[in-house]
Amino acid sequence: MKLFELITPSDPITFYAPDNDIAEAIAVFVGNGKAGLRAIDGSETPNTMIFLGASDEQMDRIKSTLKDRQKEVISAGKTFATCTAGFREEYDTLTENSTNTEAIAQFDDRHRSSMSDWCGYARSLTVNEKAAV
Repeated sequence: MKLFELITPSDPITFYAPDNDIAEAIAVFVGNGKAGLRAIDGSETPNTMIFLGASDEQMDRIKSTLKDRQKEVISAGKTFATCTAGFREEYDTLTENSTNTEAIAQFDDRHRSSMSDWCGYARSLTVNEKAAV
């Protein structure tokens, strides 16, 4: 899994995805086309700020990923955390053997500087794995 940052106007958000296609799809889905995407390892990533415009090819790729790789998109959404890459190990340790949503929310609250709860939103979208993305 590769670590990515969802670039928002407020808080640092990181998540894992197996590849750029999944990262792109979940970033567009959670960010409503208004959040950027950066790979922590510095590798190239697609533009996810599609409210500025996107090619038909990119939109087809995102739609296809959301439909055909739904379980992977949902899994990526479950890894959203309000933290920089430097705090990611702490978050991963907290969540490794736990589904304690209160502890996870408290972690996000400690690292969040705004009222926006991007990670809570991302995780809420992934609650029902049978739900259509």
